[in-house]
Amino acid sequence: VLFRSPRWKTSEGSCVPFTQFNRTLEAAVGYFELGMADEALKELDSLPADDQHEEEVLELRSVLNQHLGRWEAASHCCEALCRLHGADPDRFIAWASCLYELGEVAACKAAMLQAPPVARSHALWNFHLACYEAMLGQTVPAAEHAHACLALDPRMRCMVEQNTHLRPLLDSGSPRRATGS
Repeated sequence: VLFRSPRWKTSEGSCVPFTQFNRTLEAAVGYFELGMADEALKELDSLPADDQHEEEVLELRSVLNQHLGRWEAASHCCEALCRLHGADPDRFIAWASCLYELGEVAACKAAMLQAPPVARSHALWNFHLACYEAMLGQTVPAAEHAHACLALDPRMRCMVEQNTHLRPLLDSGSPRRATGS
């Protein structure tokens, strides 16, 4: 999950007046750094309703819930982050990973497929999609995505080979499209 600095600097680098929002976010980050994730969530909960859907709040809330193993809450935060304009493919991977922890493999694939077209050029996105497809028994697209992953980043071969769902697909050679029948 991506996390960017809270809003106390503008894009030009000048300081923004220290606001209650920034103070609360900084306190939440501090609690998390001290290993006090529940307290960090309480800080975020104290923000007004209008601030609850701010990108920084959603990112931190996602990290905290993942850290605490609260996968459903984390998946809701990740989904909200994915709905933001220009969402990074890594956010879709994080969303699918939370759904995986909930045992919802078909939902993992569906979440991954909502990523913007640029995701198809990311090796890690292809790796995760291949895993979910293989787990669903969709071996042809899984093999295609596993091979796409390796074509995009050959350094991922070790990850693909160690994955029990993908290794057999590599052994079968190049992916082939299923023909009629």
